[in-house]
Amino acid sequence: MPQTVDPLGGSYFVEALTDEVESKAWEYIHRIDEMGGAVAAIEQGFIQKEIADSAYHYQKDIESSQKLLLV
Repeated sequence: MPQTVDPLGGSYFVEALTDEVESKAWEYIHRIDEMGGAVAAIEQGFIQKEIADSAYHYQKDIESSQKLLLV
């Protein structure tokens, strides 16, 4: 690895993570499209609920030491 100019270049691990992020993003895009678009999703409370759920789980993970908050 030290002889490699870019050890992560073409790395399966990095590619797999990129594919996972892309896949999850497309899931959200399709769900929002099925609701009738971004405005409809906001009007239905979907986006607000997703943000609130994410914030709740993030805080819960911090408080249970599942996630460390470095300051």
